Amino acid sequence: MIVCGLTFVPFPCCSGVADEPAKVSHAIIPGYERFRRDQLSDVDAGRLLISELNCQACHGPLLSASLPARKAPVLTDAASRLTPRFIKEFLNNPQAVKAGTAMPDVLGGDDAERQVEALTHFLASSGSLVPSPVSAVAVKRGEALFHRVGCAACHGDQRKSASERPEFAMPLGDPNTKYTVGSLAAFLKNPHVVRPSGRMPALNLTDEEARDIASYLMKDVKVDATITFEMFEGRWNELPDFEMLTAKVSGETADFDVLVTEKRERFALRFRTFLHVPQDGDYQIWLGSDDGSRLLIDGEQVVVADGVHPHTIVEGKVTLTAGPHPLVVEYFEDGGEESLSVEIAGPNLARQPLAGFVSKSKDAPGNRDAFVPDSELVAAGRRLFDTAGCASCHQHDGIKDVVRLPKSIPPFAKLDLGKGCLSPNAADGIPQFALTEAQRSDIAAAIRSLTAAPQAEASPSQQISTTMLTLNCYACHQRGEVGGVPRIQDHLFTGSIPEMGDEGRIPPHLDGIGDKLQTSWLKHVMQQGAKDRPYMATRMPKFGEQNVGSLPQWFADVDAKSDVPDVTFDEPVHRVIADARLMVGDQALSCIKCHTFDKYKATGLQSLDLTTMSRRLRRDWFHRYLLNPQSYRPGTRMPSAWPNNRSVVPKILDGDPARQLEAIWLYLQDGSQAKIPSGLIAEAIELKPTERPIIYRNFIEGLSARGIAVGFPEGAHYAWDAEQMNLRLIWHGAFIDASKHWVGRGPGNQSPAGDHVMTLVSGQPLAVLQSTDQPWPTESSRNAGFEFLGYRLNKAGEPAFRYSWREWSVVDRIVPVIAESRQEPSLNRSLEFSVAEPKTTSGKAVSFRIAAAKTIQAKDDGWLINGAVFLKFRDGQAELRTVEGGHELLVKLIPDSNGRASIAYEMTW
Repeated sequence: MIVCGLTFVPFPCCSGVADEPAKVSHAIIPGYERFRRDQLSDVDAGRLLISELNCQACHGPLLSASLPARKAPVLTDAASRLTPRFIKEFLNNPQAVKAGTAMPDVLGGDDAERQVEALTHFLASSGSLVPSPVSAVAVKRGEALFHRVGCAACHGDQRKSASERPEFAMPLGDPNTKYTVGSLAAFLKNPHVVRPSGRMPALNLTDEEARDIASYLMKDVKVDATITFEMFEGRWNELPDFEMLTAKVSGETADFDVLVTEKRERFALRFRTFLHVPQDGDYQIWLGSDDGSRLLIDGEQVVVADGVHPHTIVEGKVTLTAGPHPLVVEYFEDGGEESLSVEIAGPNLARQPLAGFVSKSKDAPGNRDAFVPDSELVAAGRRLFDTAGCASCHQHDGIKDVVRLPKSIPPFAKLDLGKGCLSPNAADGIPQFALTEAQRSDIAAAIRSLTAAPQAEASPSQQISTTMLTLNCYACHQRGEVGGVPRIQDHLFTGSIPEMGDEGRIPPHLDGIGDKLQTSWLKHVMQQGAKDRPYMATRMPKFGEQNVGSLPQWFADVDAKSDVPDVTFDEPVHRVIADARLMVGDQALSCIKCHTFDKYKATGLQSLDLTTMSRRLRRDWFHRYLLNPQSYRPGTRMPSAWPNNRSVVPKILDGDPARQLEAIWLYLQDGSQAKIPSGLIAEAIELKPTERPIIYRNFIEGLSARGIAVGFPEGAHYAWDAEQMNLRLIWHGAFIDASKHWVGRGPGNQSPAGDHVMTLVSGQPLAVLQSTDQPWPTESSRNAGFEFLGYRLNKAGEPAFRYSWREWSVVDRIVPVIAESRQEPSLNRSLEFSVAEPKTTSGKAVSFRIAAAKTIQAKDDGWLINGAVFLKFRDGQAELRTVEGGHELLVKLIPDSNGRASIAYEMTW
């Protein structure tokens, strides 16, 4: 059958592998090794090989452009990551040094040895790496990381022998002879700099994670002991005076490692050695430890991390001259975990373990890969890199003018498939790829097919399967009947919540992924990687924009459906969102039992964050999935709240499934700004007005530091800003959760605990306008001369806020009003103004700004603000004006003969 444009035959989801795979002696292309036998046709298999071996570099483009060539590693500054020893041995026999490599043996004939030497000197001429030991603690952490975050999905379980790993696992070679810990860590952190085609993706590792994995992969590196150490027994809360102690054990080691002693608690170590600085300059030192530590150079303290604490890294700086410097590292361990790390960086020196730059004496440390480039060989190697065809595949910034390959190299259409690269006995000067007979046959079949007749443009479905095959997405993900985690690799995929089953540890199927996820999110995830499933140990890697290409759009083109009709509401949107918040909380659907909500943990399983849903998912899919989750992911723990299209909460939004689903979607569109559902904060301290109002003076979200919230037993509340002299928030329901400010140190701002939260006009409330189109002043109320005079309580405990401005004095009172025709109360606001003179000194009338919004409409003898808040005036004549693209509602103050004016209106929302 045809699946996603490639020719497949039916097969079980997770195919087995050979009982005892032979020793690798040919180029390993993971997609080819895994799928060739049971799924790929010879032509499709050959097309994949042509792409991955970069045959186009010499023979030109194929008629079909659906398989872009994989670029070879960038060799600019190769000496910054590769040892000269590796370069020489690899050029001499690529497959013997790095089993499974796609690199052909290019240098042959009587002159091969000289050519290898010349190219080695050229590639290693930009510098030389300093080998360094690895920390046993870092190795242990790195081993766990390698087999947890996704490295082993492509490279296999390195704790098993080669014969026990699957045949499609990409061999790692011998990193011990190829890299140093520092250079390998830099490569792991950003592999696309060196390998731009994304076959080796980035896992968004931190610096520490990259160094730990590098340490694990180089755990067998051999470095001579260069440090003396002493171990002392005792118990301390801070670093002791080592001169007053007697050592229990002493010896030599190659690293600043706590494992030099068998003691694990209540001991101290002192390491002594000489640091050899390569050149004058400023150096950074990183000292990390659990518990206390200190580092001294030339007898002077450079960095200290004293005391009992978890592993903590502290940075210090020091100016040093080239040459040897006595160095001492002191350390003590009280109890619990124990660790110590020491790193250095400086001029032309990337951050790496400091132990690579020390020796037991003032004599410079020996370098096992000491290398001095020969200028004549460097020049010969530069010419050879160009003329031998290296520059056809590899980028090197030192090669400016690339010599075109000989015209004798034929294009694909004119190849003699029995000769040249496809011959197992190619002549000297012709690349000799390590290929099996089956691989050669498949490549020949693809060339014959692709050059026999014009090729139709690949469909989006074909492009999807092609890209997933080349990027090895199938190692983790299944789409249709293809790929997914094979049985032999299943144990490598773990999760932190066993109760979630496979959903919590196995990367999701990609069936219908372009229907499920927004194209913008697909681009982000594939280009930048993601960690939206914190319970899943395996990470979604970063492939880069260039390598992902149009894959997100192809997914959308093939998968996306738009069959869910629009939903309209008679209610204002803030009431719809309030209903949705109720459904999501613990009083209705209890979504929070399984889903986190921003920084708040779920009350049960810790599944995907609800506040990211609208950013990730398509609305159509969201509606359809929630109606029947099992149809999209059989066996999922996600229940349906609308079985047989009937709601389990019929009292909300009339039980209409479409309206309920759309309401939840609207609520989640506020993301992390959405109000927290009920039942999520276990230690909430809700202030509940019962008989009298409650006044809460603290830091309130959306207000200045002088916010004052007032809660009423009737269930309508407000917040007044004593910095702006303005009513800023109104809401219904619960008043305030005081736990943020009453527990611990009380940092941050608190939002209202209820629903229907409306944000009102900000800025100074009064102004003198010279014309009807003059913008409202933006100066702060305080700078404009407003002065807060406090508030007074009446017998019922209701506050009246007082302030002054110029000759004016203002009293602002807001109280609730209950109406039988409404479910929630409204608020009545009354403002009393008094002025010493009926007119200001300028002779212009003073205006009070009631509202500033995108839309203000006259409606039913009142005004509707942004379609949500309805104002009905009892006193004062409001005027609407349009200014700077928005609307403002103003009331001009016309004082009576006693210098008094008033405004009164009711707020319903």
